[in-house]
Amino acid sequence: MLAIVTALSAIGGNEKRKSGGKQTIGNVLTDSDPRAVGLDALNATQRQQGKNLNDLTRNVKTLLDGATQQQELRDGLKDLSKQVADVSTQLSSTTQTAEALKADNERLQQALKETQDKAPPPEKEAVLKEKEERVKAEQLAQRRYNNAAVDPNKNIGAFFANAPAPAADPVKPGQSPKKEERLTISTIGATEPEESKDKNKEEEVYLPAGSILSGAIITGIDAPTGSGARKDPFPVLLRVKKEAVLPNRFRADVRECFLIASAFGDLSSERAYMRAETISCVRDDGAVIETGMDAYASGEDGKAGVRGRLISKQGAILARSLMAGFMQGVSEAFSVRQVPSINVTGTGSSGGSGKVVSPVYEQAFSSQAMQGAAIGGTGKALERIADFYLEMAENLYPVIEVDAAREIDFVVKKGVQLKLQTKR
Repeated sequence: MLAIVTALSAIGGNEKRKSGGKQTIGNVLTDSDPRAVGLDALNATQRQQGKNLNDLTRNVKTLLDGATQQQELRDGLKDLSKQVADVSTQLSSTTQTAEALKADNERLQQALKETQDKAPPPEKEAVLKEKEERVKAEQLAQRRYNNAAVDPNKNIGAFFANAPAPAADPVKPGQSPKKEERLTISTIGATEPEESKDKNKEEEVYLPAGSILSGAIITGIDAPTGSGARKDPFPVLLRVKKEAVLPNRFRADVRECFLIASAFGDLSSERAYMRAETISCVRDDGAVIETGMDAYASGEDGKAGVRGRLISKQGAILARSLMAGFMQGVSEAFSVRQVPSINVTGTGSSGGSGKVVSPVYEQAFSSQAMQGAAIGGTGKALERIADFYLEMAENLYPVIEVDAAREIDFVVKKGVQLKLQTKR
């Protein structure tokens, strides 16, 4: 029995004896490889999950955008369908209206054609109208005759006057019908004189005082402000652009007429005053108007005269004259003058009472004399220059500059009559 137990133990416990009776441990924490649960593996897993999450977000966004676009397309299709339905409705109504108009046109054309077929031609219509009037006149005369025939002795004149015309003679065979001769009434007496055929008819247009003519200045002007400017003013040309405004809201057509005015400047108000002298017009039929006019100009501010720019050149001339006078005064400071002196020494023979004393002469040529002469000549020249500039300044005067294309009004002071004569 012991031998059997020993044999069995020897067969089953060989490995335990080889390993010292201990089992070999392969994995400590888990049954898998420990490198699979390290930091690198975790990072790789996290990156893969983040990538998957990004892909999933992108796909969801794409799906949402697609859904939005599909919704917009559905809305657009609905609107388009609605518009197409409206257009179809309008087209159908338009088609019905066109068919109705076409039917009306055809009906009107048919009626017009029937009326034209029934109506007589113009020649026959005139003949029929004349025949109808003649029949009415005959009937009226017959009634008057019948009324007078009841008692012809009372109104013999009406009886014979309203008697019917005799019957026409019957036309014999082979004889042409007689032409009807109408009676004409001729009046003998003094004839009225014919109207004159002279084509030179005169039409008159009157511009009363206070009328306003509006226009634009074509030629600018530098209106002088001198004392003689009012006696000899400068001319200026005006183009009338609007109808003349007359009292009581009446108007006169004087557009595109030209107005010649004279202008002078006023230094105190800095305005150019203009007086109208002549107005000229040419009508469409060739008639020419040219007459004098008494009117004054009014500027944009509504005051008499036209405001302009004051231009004066006297300041520069006066400055030059002042400089010349100043230089003359400065030159006198360097001038050299001769001081009178008495010669107490005699010349000639010894001084006796009977002796004649010779005159004393002194040499004047010296450096000081040359200096005095030069300075004196310069002073004289500067004085002449100052006088020249003063004389020039007296001849110069300021002007009032008025540009072209200014809008101004002319007010008529005294009524004027425009005579228009047509061309022959």
